Amino acid sequence: MSNTHGGAFLDPAQAPGTIFTPEDFDAEQQALFDTARRFCDEQVWPRLNDIEAKTPGVLDALMQQASELGLTMLDLPEEHGGLDLPLPVSMRVLESTGREQSFMLTLMVQNGIGSLPVALFGTDDQKAQWLPGFASGELRGCYCLTEPGSGSDALAARTTAVLDGDQWVLSGTKQFITNAGIADVGFVFAKVQGEVDGQTGFTCFIVPFDAPGVSLGAEEHKLGMAGSSTRQVILQDARIARENVLGQIGRGHVIAFNILNNGRYKLGGTALGSAKCALDAALDYAAGRKQFGQRIVDFGMIRRKVGQAAADIYAVESAIYRAGGAIDALANAGGRTGEAKLAALQDFALECSIAKIAGSELLARVADEALQMFGGYGFLEEYPAAKYVRDARIARIYEGTNEINRIVMPRTLLKKLGAGELKLTGGGDDPLASMKAAHAACFSAALEQHGSGKGFDADQELMAHLADMMTAIYLAESTALRVARHPRRQPVHEDVALLVLAQAAAQVAQLAAEAATHLGITAPAVARPAADLLTLRQRIAAHVVDAGHCAL
Repeated sequence: MSNTHGGAFLDPAQAPGTIFTPEDFDAEQQALFDTARRFCDEQVWPRLNDIEAKTPGVLDALMQQASELGLTMLDLPEEHGGLDLPLPVSMRVLESTGREQSFMLTLMVQNGIGSLPVALFGTDDQKAQWLPGFASGELRGCYCLTEPGSGSDALAARTTAVLDGDQWVLSGTKQFITNAGIADVGFVFAKVQGEVDGQTGFTCFIVPFDAPGVSLGAEEHKLGMAGSSTRQVILQDARIARENVLGQIGRGHVIAFNILNNGRYKLGGTALGSAKCALDAALDYAAGRKQFGQRIVDFGMIRRKVGQAAADIYAVESAIYRAGGAIDALANAGGRTGEAKLAALQDFALECSIAKIAGSELLARVADEALQMFGGYGFLEEYPAAKYVRDARIARIYEGTNEINRIVMPRTLLKKLGAGELKLTGGGDDPLASMKAAHAACFSAALEQHGSGKGFDADQELMAHLADMMTAIYLAESTALRVARHPRRQPVHEDVALLVLAQAAAQVAQLAAEAATHLGITAPAVARPAADLLTLRQRIAAHVVDAGHCAL
C-alpha cells in the first residue's frame, strides 16, 4: 500500500504503488458489513415512517440497538472501549447503512464529528471521561460549528467565551446542528475574549447539554433527512468547567478543519452507499414492470442509465477506498496514535474533498435517474425514489459546500508544492499521463498569472476547473488501478475502466481548453482512448441487470 503524500496522484513522476480496494476486505470484515446491512434492512427500514415522523423514542431505540452491535465504537481507541477499525473498514460499515439516510447520518455523526474531537485532541483525562460513553452509546455528541450568520465562513463565528473564575461562560447560537436533539454533549466553537494563559481567539469547548444556560431550538423542518435531528444550540451565559477546553486556546481552527476532513471523507462514502441502494431499488422495480410487452429494464434508454450509474458508482467506490487505505497506511506508519491519524487526515485533505464532491454528486445523479426509472410512481412518496432524491440534496451542502471544497483543493495543492512534497513535472502519451500534464500546465499558468496570494483562489471558476480536473484524474486512475489488480477480473471490469477513462479524458480536455483560453495559453493536448461508449454502457448494463444489483 502506498504511503506517499496526499496529492501524489497528480505528480507524473510518482508511481501510485499498491492501493487498497474493496476486494481487500477479509471474511471477518465482510461479516461486520453484513451485520450492519441486515440491521438496517430488518430493524431500521421497517420503521421508516416512524423515523420520518420523528416518533418519540424511535431513533433513540435504534441507536441503542446499533450500540449493542458495536456500531457506535468504530473509530474510537480500544483502551476506551472502541474498536479502532482501519479507516476503510469503518467507512464500509457506515456505507452499509445507506438505505435509510436519516439513520445513516445519525450514526455517521456519532462515529465521526460527534466523538472524534475528543479522541484526536483530548487530554488523557478528557478521553477517559468521555470516550467510553461515546463508544457504548450511553453518550451522544454533536458538532457545533456553524452559526446563523457565518455559514461556510466558520471562523467568523460570534459565539464568545469568557473565563469567570474556574468556569467558562459561553454566549451565542449554533445553527443546523445535526443530532442536537439526541445529544448529551456538543463540541462548541467560540472566541475567547481576553487573554487566558497568554492566549485568545477561536477555541473548541466540550459543552454538556445539561449545563446551566444551554438550550435547544425547535426541530428544523427540512426538505430531506426528515428523520434526523437538526436544531439550534443556544448558549445564554452557559457555564462549563475550565478544564473543558478541547485542544489549545486560539487553535480551534486546527480541530475544526481536521475533523471536517474526516467528515468529508465519510460523507462521500455514505453517499456512495445510498447511491447503490437507490440504483438497486430502481433495478428491482424496472425488472418487474412491463410496458409495451417488455420489461422496462430491457429498454435501451433505461440500460443507458443503468450502465452509466454502475460505472460511476464503481469509479467513486474505487477512489474512496483508495483514499481511505492511503490515510490509514500513513497513520499506521506513524504508530496509529491520535497525532498520527490527524497528520494523515491533514496530508490527504485533497482526497477527502474529492471523496465529498464525487460521492455527493454521484448520489444526486443516481437518485435522480433512479426516480426517472420509476416513472410517475417515482414521484409518489410511497415509493422509495422520492425519498432518495430529497435526502440526497443536503450532501452537496454540509461538511463544507462543494463550491468551498473546489476552492480548497487547488489551495491545498499549492501548499504541498510550496512545501516541496510534490512536483507537477513530466508527462507521457497515455491518457492518464496527458491528463496530469494538462492539469499541471493550467495550474502552473494560474500560479504565474495570479501568484500564490489571495488572487490565486479569488478566480473561483478557474479554481473549480482545476478541482474538477483533479477529481476526474483521481477517479479514472483509481478505477484503472483497482481493475488491474482485481483478483476476479471479468470483461465488465475492463469495460468500466475504459468507459471511466474515456469520459475523464474528454472532461479534462474540455476543462483544460476552457482554462487555457481564460489564462491566455495554448490548450494542452489530452490523449483520448478510442472507445465505443454506447456499447460499453450497454455491456455494463447487461451484466448489472443479469446480476440484479449494481455491485460489480
